[in-house]
Amino acid sequence: MAWNQPGNNGQDNDPWGNKPSNSSSGGIFDQIKDLLKKGGSSNNRGSSDINLSSSKIIMSMILVLALIWGVSGFYTINQNQRGVITRFGQVQPEIIQPGLNWNPAFIDTVYKVDTQGTYNFNVQGDIITTSDNGENLVFVEMNVQYRISDPIKYLFNVTNVEDSLRQAADSALRTSIGSSNIDAIISDGRSVLENSTKEELINVISYYDMGITIVDINFQVARPPVEVQDAYADAIRAQNDSEREIKKATSYKVQLIHQAEGRAATILEDANAYKVQVELEAAGDVARFEKLLPQYKAAPEITKDRLYIETMEKILAKTQKVIVNDKSGNLLVLPLEQLMKNKLEPESAKLSDLSSDDNINPSTASETVDNASQNKNEAQNSTTDNTTTHNNSSTNRSNRAMGR
Repeated sequence: MAWNQPGNNGQDNDPWGNKPSNSSSGGIFDQIKDLLKKGGSSNNRGSSDINLSSSKIIMSMILVLALIWGVSGFYTINQNQRGVITRFGQVQPEIIQPGLNWNPAFIDTVYKVDTQGTYNFNVQGDIITTSDNGENLVFVEMNVQYRISDPIKYLFNVTNVEDSLRQAADSALRTSIGSSNIDAIISDGRSVLENSTKEELINVISYYDMGITIVDINFQVARPPVEVQDAYADAIRAQNDSEREIKKATSYKVQLIHQAEGRAATILEDANAYKVQVELEAAGDVARFEKLLPQYKAAPEITKDRLYIETMEKILAKTQKVIVNDKSGNLLVLPLEQLMKNKLEPESAKLSDLSSDDNINPSTASETVDNASQNKNEAQNSTTDNTTTHNNSSTNRSNRAMGR
């Protein structure tokens, strides 16, 4: 039998008399098991304390997670924004207004949409016009401005709003420009084309119901091809000159109208003043005749002769003619002004002929001038004598009328 063979009534000693040690793993586990068995009764209270602490830790963790989940649900909507909520992927009809709001995290999803701002993009391209003047090629660049009016439709009715709107704007632009005249496109018809393009675009997007509103459309560039650009520039300058001349003529027309209105107002004022003057003179004549009426009733013949004489004096004082009444009762009219004119014209002709003669004698010219002056004085004296004769005749007639 070997020296370390087990047995021998439990006395398994090595040659030196030592007992073998139980250092195997099975022995360690057995010892721990024995300890647990021995201290089982004393550790029942300690295990219950451990279980209570674990429950507290778990509850605390749950509360912390719940607090984090609740706080993460708060969000803010700016003044220029509106919010749209999807709950488990389904769109909610309520639109979130600006301010502080809350939604359950991981359940609701919030989409913020700017409804106050204006978005814009450009559409450009070479377009062929097919108007009555023939086909022409024109390059047009257009800027489109829009605003979001319905956030729900903007987010979920169309997959890509800007791409769809860009295609619709391109279609509306080609429709409007294609049926227009190139002269109107590059000159004075751009505002009309912008309005027509805007109306066409609104009609196109109305079928898609994108939840947007077209604010404005502007043509950034509208020019003909490079080959004929100089000719069109000359045409535009000529048109600008025409408009300037038209404005100038319109201004002159307004000026003439104002002047005519001023003259018309002056004429009306003069007419009104003359009307007042005639009315006043007529009223004065009426008053004067009313004062003469008693004298006429007292002496009708004398009053008539006196009025006749006064009237003739006023008339004859303003004329150059002399009326002579001979004994036969015939009136002779002497046109002294015409006679004087006919008499002085030959003398003036003679003076002219003398002055044009190169061998004129100064003494002869002086004598001719003296003769003309003498003849003029004689004519004036004759006129004075005739006027005196007329006045004496008028006075004698007045005296005879007064004598009657």
